[in-house]
Amino acid sequence: RCCTSSIELDDGEFAVFEEMLQQLHPWKKGPLELFGVEIDTEWRSDWKWDRIQPFVTDLRDKVVADVGCANGYFMFRMLEQSPRLVVGIDPNIKAWLEFQVFQRYAQRPELQLEVLDGGELHFPLTFDVVFCLGVLYHTPDPIGMLRVLWKSMKPKAQLIVDCQGIPVQGAEDNPVALIPRRAYAKGNGMWWLPTPAALRIWLERSNFRDIEFFYSEKLSTEEQRSTKFANIPSLAEALDKDDETKTVEGYPAP
Repeated sequence: RCCTSSIELDDGEFAVFEEMLQQLHPWKKGPLELFGVEIDTEWRSDWKWDRIQPFVTDLRDKVVADVGCANGYFMFRMLEQSPRLVVGIDPNIKAWLEFQVFQRYAQRPELQLEVLDGGELHFPLTFDVVFCLGVLYHTPDPIGMLRVLWKSMKPKAQLIVDCQGIPVQGAEDNPVALIPRRAYAKGNGMWWLPTPAALRIWLERSNFRDIEFFYSEKLSTEEQRSTKFANIPSLAEALDKDDETKTVEGYPAP
């Protein structure tokens, strides 16, 4: 659990603080904890961090970008490796406010969150490591975004990508991507959902090399779900009740 604090609140203070945090509902990435209030977020982002951490280069003294950082959960987790600077990029002002709740008490100057779109990451040859987690399928031009990221990276820098997609099609993985007609899994902001082969080609055509896939599994309703601090329809409500391999729209499930 990220961002714990040793300060204790009395019952009245606890209730006021918890209500204040609820005003920023829904909380997406976590879990988080502050002043004894446990924020059970929609995503079990700690599971994702545990999966990717063994494959991330040592972040000590590195300059890092977290594109689509949301409330900064992964940024705080990166502090475990003592990076020199972590720049979070997210266009959502509410995500910035959530980040500020924790940064107000953490006071970590090496963490900076900018309210920008990932395509606005115009910092040439700046970053040693770039994280792009849960972003590409939300952009209408994923290759364009990857090229922006590539230009922002130093030579021999590392890119960590997490992207929802669709299962392998047939006996071999065909380089295709699903383009939803409107919504996908009840989400209107989904543009491209690639197979692993399609994602590899996107990366190759964006100048990336030495590409390695280290995780590809069906998304579970334990990892993304509705909670007290994210009391919204989530993955379970987005799947066909009679066939969980499909979304309610009839597309392959993520």
